[in-house]
Amino acid sequence: MIMEMDGYKKRFDWASLILGIVLVVLGCVSIMHPDKSLHLLCILVGVGLLLLGIYELWARSKMQEWLGYRSGWLLGTGILDIILGIVFLVYQNFGTTVIAVVFALWFIISSANELTIAGFFHQLNVGYYWLLFILDILGLIIGVVLLFSPMLSAITMVWLISFYLIVIGIVKIIQAF
Repeated sequence: MIMEMDGYKKRFDWASLILGIVLVVLGCVSIMHPDKSLHLLCILVGVGLLLLGIYELWARSKMQEWLGYRSGWLLGTGILDIILGIVFLVYQNFGTTVIAVVFALWFIISSANELTIAGFFHQLNVGYYWLLFILDILGLIIGVVLLFSPMLSAITMVWLISFYLIVIGIVKIIQAF
């Protein structure tokens, strides 16, 4: 199928269709198996931390070689990232709990930050201010609930990721046409 739009021919995009189907399937599988999804997320974070730590140590050595600058900060964070990566890979239950707590803290910090920003909108639009205020208070409450219930936090995180995968998959399928 070829469409013309001002001299541009759009062809059917098989890559977008296949990627979209894969993302929708991954999202559905993730919803059906949240425990395995959490462990996979923990493994991905662990591998990511390992790679980040290795990169930081490499960057430190290159800084020293090229600039003559020795960064204790990069050395420390590189070693810490490698240790955390190994911990996340070896102790996945601990890793999923840490991820869940960090997610809850991110929720609280983000809502608190938005609450402070909402004050600036009070002078511009009172209705918008109250909407932001109410949503940010709800965000704080949800964040605190998630903080004290790491399992709920972990499941919520899996659901958000799963729905994101499904939505992006649908977008990619639509893009194919």
